[in-house]
Amino acid sequence: MSDKQSYSQKSVTYDLLSSYYKNSDPQLHDYYFPKHLKSLEKSTQQLRSEQMNVLLPAQVRFLHAAPTAPSFDVYVNEMPILKNFSYKENNGYLPLPAGKYPLEIYRSGQSALPLLSCKVTLESGTFYTIALASALANESLNMLSIEDNPFVPPNEAKVRFIQLSHDLLSVDIAVKDGDVVFDQLHFRKASEYLNIHPMIVDFEVRIAGTKEIALPLPNKAFQVNTPTTIYLIGSNRQSPSLETLTLSP
Repeated sequence: MSDKQSYSQKSVTYDLLSSYYKNSDPQLHDYYFPKHLKSLEKSTQQLRSEQMNVLLPAQVRFLHAAPTAPSFDVYVNEMPILKNFSYKENNGYLPLPAGKYPLEIYRSGQSALPLLSCKVTLESGTFYTIALASALANESLNMLSIEDNPFVPPNEAKVRFIQLSHDLLSVDIAVKDGDVVFDQLHFRKASEYLNIHPMIVDFEVRIAGTKEIALPLPNKAFQVNTPTTIYLIGSNRQSPSLETLTLSP
């Protein structure tokens, strides 16, 4: 049962109970009637929020995270969105109406044979990063649609990690010389957001389940009221080497 249905049904139930006890038991009437009003208010607020979201476009940005892929052009719905998009490059959010779109990635300046062709579904009012990353154990291109949440509790910060290094199957993200914060972060997977106080933290990327450091991440600064996503990209065995890319909406 959805929250909207739950609030709506609770409102009706409390209204019936308050009406039933109105004359026979005023105390129960006084107990149920405020519950009816509160449930009705919540149901109305959620309905208004959903109606507003229908009018909001999705917000979409792209990230080139495939180290062995060439620069490419991005087409959405057969329209060129980005040109000559190179490794580690990302764009600002683009508003697009909600819906399902064909997505084609072409080598820069070409439009005959796509490097990647797929469909992407965008929901109203939702923020996305579409990462173009390497496939596991080969040089083909894959798409990863990642839902972003730009909202942060007041006066706090938050951070998450996304693992896009194709030759590291799984990693742990830990505080330097300290505890693991995110464990078993597999290739093409995103951690949950972690709410933190604004501060500077020394992190390190470890091979999952070990103390072996794959990449130190010193002096990561997290700003107040700002969400941060740290992408692990590159290679642990070859060039370009393993590194991170930090994005904040």
